[in-house]
Amino acid sequence: MDSFFYLVMFAGVVAGASTGLLGVYIVGMRMPFIGVCISHSAMAGTIYSILLGVNPVWGAAVFSAFSSMSLAAIRPGRSRLDTNVALAILFNLMLGLAFLGIGLIQGSRSEVLGLLWGSLLFVRMSSVVTITILGLVFIVFAILFNKELKVLLFSRTIASATGVHESFVYCLFLALCGLILAVNLPLVGGLMIFSLITCPAAAAYQICTGYRSVIFAATIFGAISALVGFLVSFYLNLPTGACIVIVSALIFAASAIYRLLRHKRD
Repeated sequence: MDSFFYLVMFAGVVAGASTGLLGVYIVGMRMPFIGVCISHSAMAGTIYSILLGVNPVWGAAVFSAFSSMSLAAIRPGRSRLDTNVALAILFNLMLGLAFLGIGLIQGSRSEVLGLLWGSLLFVRMSSVVTITILGLVFIVFAILFNKELKVLLFSRTIASATGVHESFVYCLFLALCGLILAVNLPLVGGLMIFSLITCPAAAAYQICTGYRSVIFAATIFGAISALVGFLVSFYLNLPTGACIVIVSALIFAASAIYRLLRHKRD
């Protein structure tokens, strides 16, 4: 039990930190709903992988990456379709596919339904390794394309007009986004991962002003949310995802209160 306990803790820290960092860009680009959309894509991929007898991780990754990268086809100023509208349409499609797949599965559906809430039982050494590798890959990506990501945070239209390789960087970002959400889905849950993306990043934007400080704070807040959520879940035998959601929401509430008090003091 000791080795499993520490494995869970490490998985929680890495998952929280990577999604917290990812949230800086998702929230900054005003597209937080992508978390819900891609998580349901991963869930649909997992369900159909089970139906076909394929490794669920591969199915979740393929569905998530395809769904997220399809959003890159919407070019600013050239399409009448807003990104958030496209996300809503894609979400509806993936939600329908997911529940259709659940209906097609014969026998016990507890494992599939567990994807909605997340569970400590999904923690495996292979999943921890995958989560860690993808987290490191995203860090390298953020460092290599730091300038491009900063411009994208401000405006995709301006990024395209200034000669930045906007389409390539944006498409690559969405692909990594889909993969990271897919591998974290079993631990956090399809209905809960949205909070782990938005709350730590939103909390960081509340109390920080510089770009680097926001990244650092969001990463730490994400790690704390997942770690404390896992601990509460483990000791009180509660749903993992729900505990993470509550902790991350409390961190955001504390940050918002701090910002309010600081402005009143000033």
